[in-house]
This record gives sequence, structure tokens and C-alpha cells, in this order.
Amino acid sequence: MRGPKHDIQRIRVDAQGYDSDGAYWGAGPDVFIATSQDGSDQITVRARTLTEARTRIADEIARQPGEAAAERQPLGGNAPRKTRYEIQWRDPASETTITVRITHARDYLSSGNDHLEIESLKPKKAPLPITETGYRSHFLPPLELMNAGGPVTFVTAWLDTEAKGKGWSKAVNTKSQGDLFAWADANAEVGSCKRALKRRSPKPKAPAGTRKSKRDTSADNG
Repeated sequence: MRGPKHDIQRIRVDAQGYDSDGAYWGAGPDVFIATSQDGSDQITVRARTLTEARTRIADEIARQPGEAAAERQPLGGNAPRKTRYEIQWRDPASETTITVRITHARDYLSSGNDHLEIESLKPKKAPLPITETGYRSHFLPPLELMNAGGPVTFVTAWLDTEAKGKGWSKAVNTKSQGDLFAWADANAEVGSCKRALKRRSPKPKAPAGTRKSKRDTSADNG
């Protein structure tokens, strides 16, 4: 089933709130998940028919930041709307570019509570000024996110601000020095191996009976 901008999947839920795979959504109408064709936008609603689902999806798209939903129903832990972005962030300390994915979940777990996931994609799990592991979870009110200019502007400004701190520059320099020391140690080991291989093997001894003793030599000269 295809809408104007989203593909719509229907998940049928039984009277106990489970789907055919055993996932629990909570008691209520069937679940409809609308996903944009590029996968960056996902809307989850509950409705009795496809027509009703399309209306609810359109209402969610039109809902403004900070505006409460007309009706909140259990969605099996999903957010009513989840949007993904990718940015190319330039680290001023290391002068490298990192691909960062930002996932914005609207009304996550409760109304008026948005959630951001910030994750390094390329290089995978690359440290960022806001996380050493390359992943950060952050909650904030929707109006604060809107006033900051949206998820992309908010996260980019956050990264840029933290990257200017002495702590991040020190961390980048320490890592660079650690990589340099590791490279030096590795090359030292390689050099030792090469020197060991170049050592000359001892000359084989002459077979027994082939060398004359001094006494035999003197007798020949006499």
C-alpha cells in the first residue's frame, strides 16, 4: 500500500495486543507504520482501517513541534514519528570528516519528551566531542529543539561548541600520540626481526680426517 510520500505497512494485532510474530503492541486497533521511500522518516499510528490510518498519518505530519497529539495510544515502545538525518561533520582538532547519523524520535515514551540518538557511521564508532564511544542518547523538550533550529542544527552546534574545548583537543592529541607510539613500536619489532634474519649462520666444520695436525706437517717438511 503506497501513500503520496510513504509506504504503509499494516500490522494486525489480536485482542491481547500481540502481532503474529509475538511482539506486544498493547490492546487496541491495528498498527500502521508509514515509511518514506528513502527510509529517513517513519510514522507509527493505530487505526481500524487504512483510510483512518492515512488520516492519522497526515495529522502527525502536520502536527507542529510542542503540539500535543489529539490522542496517544500504545505503540509498543515506538515513537509516533522517527526521523533520521546524516551530516558530514568536520572535526577542527583532527581535521577529519566524520559521517554522523542523527535520529529524532518525537514524544519518545511520553508526550512532550523528544529523544535524539547521535551515532558515528564513517568511521564507525569514531569518538565525538560529546561521546567517546561514537554514540550518544539525549532527551530534551520539543520546543527547545525547535528553538535551536531542529535536530541537524542543534547537533551540529553542539559538536562545534564542544570541539572548541581544551578537553577535546587534548583527547585528539593524546590519541594521535598513542597511534604514533604504536607505529614506532611495531616498526621496532619489524626491524628486530629483519636483523635476526640477517645473522650469518656458523660455517660448517670440516669432516673428520681432512685436516692435518701440526705434527704431520712438520714431518712432511723434514
